[in-house]
Amino acid sequence: MAQKSSEEIEDSLEERKIRIRQFNKFLKFYFNWIVVGLVAFIFISGFFFLLLPKYQQTAGYIKASNQQQALDTSAKREELKKIQQLLATYDGIDKKYIDKVNAIAPIIQNKEELFSELNYLVSVNQLVLQTITLSTSDGYSNQGLVPISSAQAKIPANIETVNITLTVRGINYDSFKGFLSALENNLRLMDVLTVAYNPSSEATSLSINTYYSKN
Repeated sequence: MAQKSSEEIEDSLEERKIRIRQFNKFLKFYFNWIVVGLVAFIFISGFFFLLLPKYQQTAGYIKASNQQQALDTSAKREELKKIQQLLATYDGIDKKYIDKVNAIAPIIQNKEELFSELNYLVSVNQLVLQTITLSTSDGYSNQGLVPISSAQAKIPANIETVNITLTVRGINYDSFKGFLSALENNLRLMDVLTVAYNPSSEATSLSINTYYSKN
């Protein structure tokens, strides 16, 4: 291969210089536009590859949260509506019937009131109250009269059992029958568990359960 002449080499170098000057001129003229284009490309690429997926994911979470909140709100409204209906029904009940229901298992344990009530039931049936004792328990006690399991012996946690042991004198058939009938028809719930009659003293001992609501 023939070697290039010095003139050819000079021409080649001159052409390269011209191209470099033209390229530098091009960069100088379009540099700002190139920078703007690169920045725009970076922002657009970042938006589509980074921000847009995050935005879509966040929007999905917000949509699901709003739907769940709407369901919860709807359920709460239905619950509130039922409560309002119950309150309206309760307000429509005659107070004397409410008092009768509350008397079955009173909220406050009042031993003095219970003693007075029993003494009245005894005296109104022409009997004499000789002795009375009260004790409390959390379960139902039937004195072993009926076989029951431990599960059956349990009562609701908010109910307290009061066991009454009392002795009355002056027993005859009519008066004792009237006393038992009075216990049965009394508003306060009373379960007669045992009855023991002593002919020599004409006294009868009874074991009775009554109940109180703790709440």
